[in-house]
Amino acid sequence: MNRHLVTLTANSGPVQRPSQPIPIDNDRPPLVFPPAPFAYRTELPWVPPLTRDYLRADSWSITMPGAPWVPGTSSEIVNGQKAWERILSWFVDRYPLDFQRAYLERTAAIGYTHVKLSPGDSMGPIDNGPNSPPGNAQTLDQFIETCLRVKAIISARDNKPLSPSIMLGSKNFHPKDMSLAQYQDVIGPIMEALFRAKACDELIPGWEWNLWNVPGQTTIDIFKWVGQQAHAHGMTCWCHFSPHVTAWFADGDPGGRFGFWDALGDDMDGLNYQGNQHWTVDELQARIVDTLWHFGTNANRWKFRMDEDIAMNLFDGLPQAPTGQPADEAQATARGYCACCTIDDMKWTDAKVWGYGNGGSMPDGSVL
Repeated sequence: MNRHLVTLTANSGPVQRPSQPIPIDNDRPPLVFPPAPFAYRTELPWVPPLTRDYLRADSWSITMPGAPWVPGTSSEIVNGQKAWERILSWFVDRYPLDFQRAYLERTAAIGYTHVKLSPGDSMGPIDNGPNSPPGNAQTLDQFIETCLRVKAIISARDNKPLSPSIMLGSKNFHPKDMSLAQYQDVIGPIMEALFRAKACDELIPGWEWNLWNVPGQTTIDIFKWVGQQAHAHGMTCWCHFSPHVTAWFADGDPGGRFGFWDALGDDMDGLNYQGNQHWTVDELQARIVDTLWHFGTNANRWKFRMDEDIAMNLFDGLPQAPTGQPADEAQATARGYCACCTIDDMKWTDAKVWGYGNGGSMPDGSVL
């Protein structure tokens, strides 16, 4: 493939007729703020914009009672709660078509605008070895159809099609420690198909990038290439790392994590941050500030989005500290709102948290 900018012909992907707008669900319960050892902020510092740079999603905990179990999901039942009824968004293509539409319509009715999808999980082999999750053995064309199925649903939040957010690379399904050229050969055809079909709105080079890739210049080169491709096609590009990690710089690099972002420059739009399910809300906010201030002192060149939070406990149905209750959609939603209340109280810049990926609402249950 072209290892510079991809040149595309006219859209040749399958076309999905958009749905009618989904009515907003105004009956969601008010938030129950979780306890924490220290005080934390519970007031939004701004009115969040309707731009799609502001992440509004719940990729792990939208609950669909009666959802069938599908390969790769949890089999846990805790206090009568069935963990597999909390849907992983990137598993949507494992369900019957009617259920897929019901889930996507529920996503839109809540007012969410983004849906996380993963070509590795969709296209990977079902038998992926004893220590790896199963894929869904879809073709690339089928994955594109899934993306377009998402875009056929109109969000109640802003009356626009839902935005597929594509996690391009996966540690479970793609080669480890790829060079830029290898990454282009493996992931490039997926990107070309997405661009050709106009099937997504934002790209993430890979899940938990630091767990399976070479740090430093190789990562910077790959991230910049993906970002340049995304921007050339009117899309945005975001980083994703394992819990608390915000950069993947080489050992001994004097620039450290901030130098890593300086090297990315304008080719990366920001960070989809992953927290730790064991953090209390006050710690979550403090950890966010640790990077938020740097983005603020750089004139908000990059945006900080609170993406994954208590996903592991949601998947396993484990108790959520410090409540002692099994993690559920309500707890994830409350924590998502609180994350968005975080401000830079270190350098006192005007940096904000640009949304939530593990659920969120206003305190009265209305759309955030």
